[in-house]
Amino acid sequence: MSFLSRIFPPSRETRLQTEREQWLRVPGLSHALKQLLEAPLPDFNATVTDVPWLVFDFETSGLDATTDCILSIGSVVARNGQIGLASAQHHYISTGNPVNARSAIINHITPEMLREGVSLDEAMEALFASLTGRVAVVHGRMVERAFINAWLFTRYGREGLPLLWIDTLELERRHQQAARRMQNDLRLSSIRRDYHLPDYPAHHALCDAVATAEVLLAQIRARSHAHDLPLNAFLCD
Repeated sequence: MSFLSRIFPPSRETRLQTEREQWLRVPGLSHALKQLLEAPLPDFNATVTDVPWLVFDFETSGLDATTDCILSIGSVVARNGQIGLASAQHHYISTGNPVNARSAIINHITPEMLREGVSLDEAMEALFASLTGRVAVVHGRMVERAFINAWLFTRYGREGLPLLWIDTLELERRHQQAARRMQNDLRLSSIRRDYHLPDYPAHHALCDAVATAEVLLAQIRARSHAHDLPLNAFLCD
């Protein structure tokens, strides 16, 4: 890193574009990944609701991406302050690994459900295709990012796909810190109750994706007040 870059660090947009160009030099990239990386970045100063989102959720057999596996992926597209339920997708993943009892109790996913599922490679390709030109929206980015990184490392020997992330859990933590009103429970269901949103079944990937989209809309409404906030105000570092 040069002296000037330490004093004047590159903008988020410049950094992401550089990382995308580096990724595009990786040999053997799939068609979906190439399209995602070649798509133009959105206007970071555009109103956050004017930029299309892909809201998604992973259900997994555990939290360790090196030993656990993705069991299902749910997603939905949102734009202009509206959730496009017609765009909803839900895939069970045929992992080839036995479902452990602990995860089955939490997410009720059984081996029978996975038997007719798609392969993880197919599911990832579908996810990257859906993310093209859209911001990734999740609740608790560390889980989804870790499992995406694990798949990327297995396939390409590198991690850190340069996506634009909005994390509703991180947004709520920031808001509570600014208001000096910290609470330990930042679960999706608890935050929904704080915003007077109805209870949905938990630990179903598609239900959680829709629930996360509704939370983000509620968070934007609560923070925007009389003016529209830009996308840049909501992105994770």
